[in-house]
Amino acid sequence: MKPDSKAGFTIIETMLFLGITGLLIMGVLAGTGTSINIQRYRDSITSLQAFFQQQYSDVSNVSNDSLSNACYGDGSTDNPRGQSDCVILGRYITTTNDNHILSVKSVIGSIPADSSGATNDLMSLQQYRLQVSPIAANNYEIEWGSSAVMPGSDTPASFSVLIVRSPLSGILRTFIDPTKTVIDSNVATLVSQTALEQSAKVCVNSNGLFAGNKMAVLINAATTSASGIETLGGDSGC
Repeated sequence: MKPDSKAGFTIIETMLFLGITGLLIMGVLAGTGTSINIQRYRDSITSLQAFFQQQYSDVSNVSNDSLSNACYGDGSTDNPRGQSDCVILGRYITTTNDNHILSVKSVIGSIPADSSGATNDLMSLQQYRLQVSPIAANNYEIEWGSSAVMPGSDTPASFSVLIVRSPLSGILRTFIDPTKTVIDSNVATLVSQTALEQSAKVCVNSNGLFAGNKMAVLINAATTSASGIETLGGDSGC
């Protein structure tokens, strides 16, 4: 009788099997990693849109975070809240030296002695002599290491967005300078017809998360509510 012979894999066959399996696993992992990075980038866009939309809610439902009146967040005045001619009118959003971070500050105004001459929202806001509140700014960091850049380049973004409630009509008005950061002491200069007609395209650089075209958040000109904030896809022109 012949002894039984059992078939099996040779060393070469085993090595080929392990090598192919390893390549397949690497391909799956690479594809999964790319998908995760793309989703993270899209999440950073969605979160940035929600951040801008939240500012309109904050202006509509204004609150004073200071223990004193709105004009003196450092407590250097004896006038408590509700007993001054100062009112909180809006929010001021600007870029910072770190283009991963945006700055948000409250905007205040002084009730004029005579506002009868104001016939439109621009005139009314100019009478209130807008200024940035001394209350400390809040910062928003763009998620997943993404950063704000200028359209058509990787240059750090520089823009100014002023959202204020008109004392005359109660309508929220948006004033924009899409090309530079207006210093706090000059915030009142944004209250103009030109700034009212400007839009801001905030392009978002993924900083290596993926190699696709940049997406953006668009703040439409003359928007009066959160609905004026939208996202732009890969055809954003960024």
